[in-house]
Amino acid sequence: MEPTPAQAVSAGAPAWGAFIAYLVLIIGIGFYASRRASAGIGEFFLAGRKLHRYVVALSAVVSGRSAWLLIGFTGIAYKMGASAVWALAGYITVEFFLFLLYAPRLRRFSESYDCITLPDFYAERFEDRRGVLRILLAVIILLFMVSYVAAQFAGGGKAFAAGFGLQPTTGVLLTAGIVLLYTLLGGFLAVSLTDVFQALLMIVALVVLPITAIVHMGGWGIVRETLAALDPSLLDPAAIGLGALIGFLGIGLGSPGNPHILVRYMAIRDAKQLRTSAVLGTAWNIVMGLGALYVGLVGRALFPAASQLPGGDTEKLYPILAQQHL
Repeated sequence: MEPTPAQAVSAGAPAWGAFIAYLVLIIGIGFYASRRASAGIGEFFLAGRKLHRYVVALSAVVSGRSAWLLIGFTGIAYKMGASAVWALAGYITVEFFLFLLYAPRLRRFSESYDCITLPDFYAERFEDRRGVLRILLAVIILLFMVSYVAAQFAGGGKAFAAGFGLQPTTGVLLTAGIVLLYTLLGGFLAVSLTDVFQALLMIVALVVLPITAIVHMGGWGIVRETLAALDPSLLDPAAIGLGALIGFLGIGLGSPGNPHILVRYMAIRDAKQLRTSAVLGTAWNIVMGLGALYVGLVGRALFPAASQLPGGDTEKLYPILAQQHL
């Protein structure tokens, strides 16, 4: 099969129409949630601790993946091939046990202490009467989450640049503006419902896109032969060094320290429902992760050289494939 030439970025009327429809829906969710968000601080920050178990499941896993899975991990899979699967194994395993073991206690104790933030919870749990722990945790969260949020906005900027031909800075500002708007309107409920909508989009895109691209290439046999000709290790999950393996598995250790994941557990209606959330959330994590892995594999077969991608950036693989095959 002939190599695919370098890709030019363009977006037609259907793509812009889909984006505008998405934007209208997201803002509509914000307005819908604003009715409850204005009822008090507990409603704004925790949706009144009344979130459905399915909402918690999808919101928790999607808020932890976001741009990293669509933009970052697909680029990793493009470079490393099947061995990138170990990056999935770490966080999927850790988050499954978070749902089952940590989340129920966090939900019960946070309500009994009447806490709406994680620093509040830990300060009450460990009797931090002088506020030292509360301040320390707030500073740590601020320092690390600023860089985390910046990375998400950068991912949004890359998606807009690759999918619509916008400048990355414009894409970052658009991403930040959209998130800020629905968050201010509807608080945590709007964020969670938006996550559910994103989860549905992601599961469809990450299942349909690789299948469609594989079919367009002529089937998995052609993809496999192409990858084997490029580098046989691309098809070997064990083609990874011990240090890289430990590092990939260690990705999951970040989940217990992500406040935007943990706060979802605090907002569920009943701690007993977290078992259902664990099953659904883990299934969603597995399907999305494997879909992203196959996006990277078929992307490498279609674009053997990174120079064939916009700007030579492997993190622009997903938007380009989506533009061509969805």
